Amino acid sequence: MRVLLALGVLLSPASGAPQDDEVQRSVVKVFSTLSPPNMMRPWEITAPQKATGSGVVIEGRRILTNAHVVDNAQEIYVQPYKSAERLNATVEFLSDECDLAVLKLENPADLGEARALALAESLPKLKTKVTVMGYPTGGDTLSFTEGVVSRIEYAGYSYGVAALRIQVDAAVNPGNSGGPGIVDGKVAGLVFSGLREAENIGYLIPAEVVRHFLDDCAKDGKYDGFPRMDLQAFTLENASLRNYLKLEKKDTGVVLHKLDRPEVKELLKPWDIISEIDGIAIDNLGMVQIEDGIRVNWGCIVARKPAGSTVKLGVIRESKRVELEIPTITRRNSVVQRMTTGRPSYFIYGGMVFAPVTQDLLQVAGDRFLMILALRNRIVAGSLAKLRETPDQELVATCTQILPHRLTKGYGQLPLSVVTHVNDQPVKNLRHLIGLVKEQKGKDFIVFRFENEQEEKIVLDPKEVEKLGPEILRNNNIPSPISEDLKALWP
Repeated sequence: MRVLLALGVLLSPASGAPQDDEVQRSVVKVFSTLSPPNMMRPWEITAPQKATGSGVVIEGRRILTNAHVVDNAQEIYVQPYKSAERLNATVEFLSDECDLAVLKLENPADLGEARALALAESLPKLKTKVTVMGYPTGGDTLSFTEGVVSRIEYAGYSYGVAALRIQVDAAVNPGNSGGPGIVDGKVAGLVFSGLREAENIGYLIPAEVVRHFLDDCAKDGKYDGFPRMDLQAFTLENASLRNYLKLEKKDTGVVLHKLDRPEVKELLKPWDIISEIDGIAIDNLGMVQIEDGIRVNWGCIVARKPAGSTVKLGVIRESKRVELEIPTITRRNSVVQRMTTGRPSYFIYGGMVFAPVTQDLLQVAGDRFLMILALRNRIVAGSLAKLRETPDQELVATCTQILPHRLTKGYGQLPLSVVTHVNDQPVKNLRHLIGLVKEQKGKDFIVFRFENEQEEKIVLDPKEVEKLGPEILRNNNIPSPISEDLKALWP
């Protein structure tokens, strides 16, 4: 699996005439102090870290940059071209899924003569020279260098989102993140990453992806996301498979194996062959032709649409051709969702720190730890592909080891152990768990079952927990046994 680094691109030395001064004035340096939440100790934030990146002035005298440059920032400053001033800025819109953010300045007039740079209307052609501008680490002056567009592909960004990206054959360095790639005076893309296992390769977020993000945010003041189909369809290369489906040589497309969306089960069926999308033919590898003959996965056609749109599919079903119109989605109805609050929710009881299992928590845990959980047949690993049965369903787990205290002497829990029952009552979500615990106040015992009894049960005396709980908090310098968003539920 490829690993993308949020670094930025520093390309080979530029040749030819210097860039137009008006374009240079529109590229700024971004300073930030980042303190992401501590997902394993959710009452804390991580130690502040300084970061720098680049940005470009867009319409409304706002600044376009990468999300990773300013996400979870305590402070943000923008330094204009050839200026010693650092201007106060705040985040207006942000999507870490496609790594884009828009900053507002406290006083936009302080940008001086900087003008908004226009986004390119189309993808650059392969082998096009791109001038990348920004402020790579190691210097305070604007750097502009040239690279060549070597590939345009449909690929994964973050949290399951996929969209187009532009590959440039070039070296990578921190600090250029958020800087523009300029073609003919317009922004062809925004620098956002490099590839760890390959040398001299960097990536740009294409102008059309940037425009998709900006239009989405402008529509209702929030980011909804990139559409997707959420269908499991596979290639039609295999001869036996084609014979089984009674396909002729001219029949191409992908074969549908599984539907995860109940609302489309009456429209699409397993073994349907999706041969066209919005009138564009899908080949037997699941690829389609887009601008300038570029071949990308057919999911790209869906991702280019606005949120809430539909797609028209040409389908071969039992040797007959039918046309269907299918609604898209922007969020998968999975058991494990993204965190919806700025800080993680948590509840501490008897030294156990309970939290919802979110994609943000699992990202911090890392693939290696998830592999360990999978080998031990743990619930979290087995739930990654599952869909919610009810709108409020979520997994609740211990997000760290049990906080040390004699109250829990002899007990031990692996982080991300899912609590399944409280006194034989199934746990639906964190709010429900808090309610179940609250019901046991003053009673003799409370029993927590984990991993459907694949892990030891924990038995506590609620009266002892009430008496000794504050001591556990003091010993660990924890300000509250419950997160701010849940305080109304406890005690």
